[in-house]
Amino acid sequence: MLCLCALLVLLDASVVSFSYVGLAVVASGVVALGAAAAQLRLYRFGRQWTACALSAVVATVSLLATSLVQGTVLQRTPGWAELLGLLVLLCLACRYGRPVPLVLSAVPLFVAVVWIEGRAPALSNLPVLKDIDGLFTLLPVAFVLLGGYLRTEDGRRRIAAENVRQAERLDLARDLHDHVAHYVTAMVVQAQAGEHTAERDPATARKLFANIEQTGQEGLVAMSRMVRLLREADGAVAEAPVTPAMTRIEELVHQFTGIGQHAWLDIADDVDGAVWSPQLAKSVERLVQEGLTNIRKHARTATTVHVKLGTDGDRLVVRVRDNAIGQQRGRVWFRPSGFGMIGLSERVAELGGELSSGPMPEGGWELAASIPMK
Repeated sequence: MLCLCALLVLLDASVVSFSYVGLAVVASGVVALGAAAAQLRLYRFGRQWTACALSAVVATVSLLATSLVQGTVLQRTPGWAELLGLLVLLCLACRYGRPVPLVLSAVPLFVAVVWIEGRAPALSNLPVLKDIDGLFTLLPVAFVLLGGYLRTEDGRRRIAAENVRQAERLDLARDLHDHVAHYVTAMVVQAQAGEHTAERDPATARKLFANIEQTGQEGLVAMSRMVRLLREADGAVAEAPVTPAMTRIEELVHQFTGIGQHAWLDIADDVDGAVWSPQLAKSVERLVQEGLTNIRKHARTATTVHVKLGTDGDRLVVRVRDNAIGQQRGRVWFRPSGFGMIGLSERVAELGGELSSGPMPEGGWELAASIPMK
């Protein structure tokens, strides 16, 4: 681009006469090209009104140069460098300008380009251009349309980027909720149990408090991992070892088993976690985690929990069941937020699956999901 600008300036210098009029034409072209480069930086830094004033100044200089050439020069030139600079300024204004600065910039620039025709040679003497009527009107119109098109594309990219950021924020919110709810719920439940068993069964209470410590440490490790991923630069994130989804699910079920509650994991023979997509694996893990967390919160009378993974055609079926009977009496230890199920519903829906939750006829509660595996 720099070479093209230099070439146009040299072309203008070779055509015009060595007089103050010729110098004015060359100087006007240099000013227009320099303003185009400066205006791009001004728009990037949000200096809308400064860019508008610069456009008005360049248009005024161009109109003065046109008047000077029309009144004194017989062998005329449009000033190709100046013409290019004006068109680029017009395109930039239409692409980046806000409504009011856009109008105040585009109108004088448009007029300046149209008036350049008055100092240009007859188009009939120029090859290719001689068959084009209204060239100096079509040129600014074309660059206005180009600026509008680029403005539209910029808007589409911004919307796409915002959608990606919004999806990432939602995903982060789900992960934060799942991690915090899972670990904190486990700690609170075990602390409540320890409070009631400390006097009559000190050994069991000590085991519960040891479990609380271990759960707290695991929660801190999980939170630290998420914070580290957020704080590190995009290119500086080290690849962490990925735990297989089935292993992580087995760990969740194993960690759930506590005093008076036992959890079982049943995996059908045709279920192979190794072939799951990352999105499916994460959703299944979160579904099991949310189901177990809700049982800890709201089904304290449950003694047995079954986590079942099976298939139904080309769909993976995940069920988390408990055998709680009746409603929990006494104090209400947890106030439901609803965010866990909302996030879980969104995850399953994104994969084209279905999520259901409700009581079973034989008693207890079931959280179930059917998700396509492909």
